Order: sequence, then structure tokens, then C-alpha cells
Amino acid sequence: MERQSAIAAHPYMQADQRVGTPWTGAAPVFLSERRPLAILQISAFAQSSDTAAAALASAVGLRLPNPNRMTRGVDKDIRNIGPGIWQLIGAPGAIPSAGLLREMMSAHATVVDLSHARTAFVLSGPAAARVLAQHCSLDLGMDHFPMHSATNTRFGHIGMTLSRASAQSEFELLVFRGYAEFVLEALLEAGKEFGMQVNARAPAGKQGEKSCP
Repeated sequence: MERQSAIAAHPYMQADQRVGTPWTGAAPVFLSERRPLAILQISAFAQSSDTAAAALASAVGLRLPNPNRMTRGVDKDIRNIGPGIWQLIGAPGAIPSAGLLREMMSAHATVVDLSHARTAFVLSGPAAARVLAQHCSLDLGMDHFPMHSATNTRFGHIGMTLSRASAQSEFELLVFRGYAEFVLEALLEAGKEFGMQVNARAPAGKQGEKSCP
């Protein structure tokens, strides 16, 4: 079944649009939805964390990350978001199906397909952390939340999985599908101050780490 976006019908997601007025003429923050996307959550059985980790690494061909970190492959990544809990994320077809991975991990862990239950936002650009900080109390400084970090935290009053990609100023927010429109509206409002380019990714080589005026 084709995965339907929870926010694709929103007026601001219909085409590239600008929110607010940037100080320098170039938007310092970009907002887009990452899709299509497959998301599997793997939870080890009690007392089986080590064997589950070894089996999972073998099944997906990636080194498992340390707690609150992620390992990135060419077309997928895996995130350690809790004791014995991992999220495997990638384009459909880049990761095993839930049924296949469940069969491979049956003696060690449960596998749940969250692909239909989550919306992934990508927030990037030099003002991204400042926009996100208006709704997330996590310390987003590089000393506390460096590149390749991933953790469960909160966006306002709702839960989310937050990760920081290879670029210092790029974040991914995985939120419950039912709250996706709320999160979108909140990010749009927060981005007005800086001048946000919506439904677009920061151009390659343009995500620089310069701070905003």
C-alpha cells in the first residue's frame, strides 16, 4: 500500500514557498518532508540485547551505534534510541520488509513497522537550531548534540525522535502522524523570524555553519 503523506495537502507543501522575510535575502532555514520513507523499530527481548544487536547488525549490514547515536549507510541509517531499542530508516526497498526482518529477528526481538505512523521533517540551514529550540528544550549545541546524534525527546508537548545528520545544521524530526500538521504549523510560525524556505532542501554546499545576524 502506498504511504500517504499527512501534510502533502497543506498549502505550504504544494510548492516551494517563503515564510517571513530573511535578513540577507537568502533563507537561513529550510523545511521539507522526507518521503517516501520506511521506518522499522526493533526492540530486543529482555536479557537478549547483546544477541539481538549482533543479529540486527548482520541482518542490515550496518555497525550498530552507541546509545543516542546513529550509523549512516548509503541509503539507510540505524539509530539507538534506548536500551535494546533501534530504529532502522531508509527509502522503501533499501531496508528489509518488516515481515522479513521479523522472521530474521524472531528469536531475539520484536519488529514494528512505523512507516505509516510517523512523519519525517527535515529542518536545515544555519538558523535551524534556533528555530527548533523554540519548541525543543534539548541542548542542541554541538558539545551536547553532535552530528550523528539521535534520541527520543519532545517537540512542545508531544514526543519525537530527533537526529542530527552529517551536516551540523541539519535535523530530522520523526513525529506521530496525527500531530504532523500541528508540528508543521509550529515550525512555520517559528521560521517567520528568520525567513524560511518551505518544501525545499538547502542546496548542496549552502548549509554553511555561519550564525544568523
